[in-house]
Amino acid sequence: MAHGKRRRDSIHETPDVSYITNPDVAHEESDVAVRPLLWFVGGLTVFTVITCVAMLLLFMFFQAREEAEELAPSPLARQGAERLPPEPRLQLAPGWEVEANGKRHDLSYGTQTDYVPQPWSEWILVNEEWQRELKEYGWADQQAGTARIPVDRAIDLYLERRARQQPAQQQPQGAPPPAAAAPPPAPAAGPGQSHR
Repeated sequence: MAHGKRRRDSIHETPDVSYITNPDVAHEESDVAVRPLLWFVGGLTVFTVITCVAMLLLFMFFQAREEAEELAPSPLARQGAERLPPEPRLQLAPGWEVEANGKRHDLSYGTQTDYVPQPWSEWILVNEEWQRELKEYGWADQQAGTARIPVDRAIDLYLERRARQQPAQQQPQGAPPPAAAAPPPAPAAGPGQSHR
């Protein structure tokens, strides 16, 4: 026997068992058919898109029909701001406005496009107006000729005027300052009264 070749025994060969049949036991011949499944998914997708487009067109038709049948408002009917309830109004409700910098700012919800107002928006605008009045020059009442100056400058002017109005007290050198006047004694409390 040669070293390079090994004799194969019959145990290593697969016997032919094709002749064995069992009608009670069966199995699938192949996997799931992919093509009919893809046709179903594609058809369902197309049907969904067509349904959405049909619903959109139907909605646009109904909207156009309703707008065409809508009656023009009576000239006697209230329009715009006349329809709003009297002030004070709820924050973020239609007609909620704040006056700042001499202009009215509409802070109602839905009127803003780039910024949605919040309940504290009113305070922010009013605080900006207050800060501007405290720190900038301007007219308090232009018709009366009353100007507005920054509060720091106003304090400085007040202190300068006060210093000029009080004459400097001339005291001899080495003399002690005058003693502060003692506060008057409190009156004695009568019966039924108490000191505060």
